[in-house]
Amino acid sequence: KTAFLGAIDLSTSTFGAGMIVGARIGIAAIVGGLVSWAMIPYFVAIGWLKAGEPFRKITFLIALGMIMGAALIDVSLILFRAYRRARERTGAKPVEQEDWKRINMRMLVVWVVFWGIGIVVTGSQVLHQPVGYLVFAVLLVFVFAMVNGISVGMVDQNPISSAFVVTVILMAAIGLKDPTIGLMAATVLLVSTAEACDMQQDRSTGWRLGTNRIIQFRFQVAGIVMGAIMAVVFAKLFMSAYPVLLLDQTTLPADQQPDRWTSAMTYKFVGALRSLTEDKPYQRTAIWVGVAIGFATELLRKIIKSRGAYQKFVKAGKVGFSTDFLLDAVVLPSPYASSFGGFVNLLTSAWFAAGGVFASFVNSLPRDKDKAPALPEDMSTTSLVGGGLIAGDALAALGLGIAGLLATLFS
Repeated sequence: KTAFLGAIDLSTSTFGAGMIVGARIGIAAIVGGLVSWAMIPYFVAIGWLKAGEPFRKITFLIALGMIMGAALIDVSLILFRAYRRARERTGAKPVEQEDWKRINMRMLVVWVVFWGIGIVVTGSQVLHQPVGYLVFAVLLVFVFAMVNGISVGMVDQNPISSAFVVTVILMAAIGLKDPTIGLMAATVLLVSTAEACDMQQDRSTGWRLGTNRIIQFRFQVAGIVMGAIMAVVFAKLFMSAYPVLLLDQTTLPADQQPDRWTSAMTYKFVGALRSLTEDKPYQRTAIWVGVAIGFATELLRKIIKSRGAYQKFVKAGKVGFSTDFLLDAVVLPSPYASSFGGFVNLLTSAWFAAGGVFASFVNSLPRDKDKAPALPEDMSTTSLVGGGLIAGDALAALGLGIAGLLATLFS
């Protein structure tokens, strides 16, 4: 049984993540993975891959570009709508906010400026990193907090590692050659963007529950402090307990890739940092190809789905619903969803899709229509079970890691 589970690369956390997002996104991910797998011979022919290398060694750059291309449209729309609302409110009497929604915007700005300066000063004076690259990374945080925030809100995927890679590539374009500087500066963006997206999701939950935003913010800050400490502890623990984490998977051929621990994040980190000393112009080309694909795909999706006739067709019956499903999942999937298949191995995408299909099937079963739903759709039973699978898998890995470390210490 253990050999069988290893052969199929079972991942309950990936299956659980698929249950949270559903079939439309899950199937889109496996479609992206299959397209990436099918393109291997072409990538080898043009020199973007060597024979035997996994497709994600190059497709993660294309997938990254796809997210950026789609986000370019979405961020532009958000900024345009914000500008239009601001013009409409000019001269209007301010609306009194409910007590739990009130925030002190001035103090928030002071908080952001203080910690932005603190990061640059600490990085330059304590860690001896160049000020210019640190400032560059801090400024990029404002861009990727929006880009990644959209991705998290739409498909529950935070491509923070992709933001890291883009930062390194942009720094390389302005003259960076030292991988250590790239690692330190890009980590500023990595951590900041990750926390920004988590705080966004917390605020969404707080909005549903009517949580006081100031109190919620204080708890978030406390969580960040604790997380910074525990991140170091867990990194030491897992890397001691699982030697496979010390392998540089970017140098391993496809048939030697480990069945588990195929971290898309660290895979991209190492590849991007290595590119600083081994300049490969085709990597930048791959990103721009992805940007074009993502931009064109998202633009077409916006045009099609904004048409009144199409919206009526979708709502008219099963044929319209099925057509819309195929458009989202196979024909013209969201770049935020299909890009997932370019970041991970094919079996990982398959389990992600399986979880999505299973959850959508369960949610489609007949139920009492007269009974009003007690929770929003993203807090349905299948979503909560999926979250439980992720938590259970994480706790199991933690337990095994502690056990392995103790066995090493006392053997």
